[in-house]
Amino acid sequence: MSITGFTDIHCHIIPGVDDGAQSMAQAEGMIRLAYNDDTRRIIVTPHYGTSRAKASKDGIIFHFRELMRWTKDNYPEMELFLGQELTYHHGLEEEIRCGNAFTMAGGHYALIEFRPEDDYSRIRQGLQSVQMEGYWPILAHAERCRRLAENIDYVAELVRMGIYIQVNAKSVTGGNGWWCKSCTHKLLKNRLVHFVASDGHDT
Repeated sequence: MSITGFTDIHCHIIPGVDDGAQSMAQAEGMIRLAYNDDTRRIIVTPHYGTSRAKASKDGIIFHFRELMRWTKDNYPEMELFLGQELTYHHGLEEEIRCGNAFTMAGGHYALIEFRPEDDYSRIRQGLQSVQMEGYWPILAHAERCRRLAENIDYVAELVRMGIYIQVNAKSVTGGNGWWCKSCTHKLLKNRLVHFVASDGHDT
């Protein structure tokens, strides 16, 4: 069976659970835009482990199911899967293992973000600790990590370790500023990008 359309692996579309969609109407608008741009699968990734996270695990699941029902009724070709964007902190590995923090679509991939100012040693050690627990880390919007943007050899080392690299589509086009665009184009040129995703927060 052939797979058609795009898969967006990073999107803040569940309404009211973080700094993404703030209403069901806004989430529905995001679904329409994604569908019209030929996206057919979205892994929804509400924030976890940061002040931007506004809902409990149960609250996220409730609103996700509500959005999934609407999507199935209105865009039956569109599939939604539950994940999270996990802000790294000590003990995150245990929280993933216990099911308090979600992996991507219930699989082995985990979308991990760091603060832009985090140094490379913290990024490397954090990703490695998640990896050692048996998960496959995807580094969210790598181009926004200043130390990686300053030295893409660090990114190359992470890739050799088995880390997957995600960049934001807006960074490819320059919407996140010259610095992010320059870094993203270097990463693409050196074949160090595995995923380009929307990181969509609104319409």
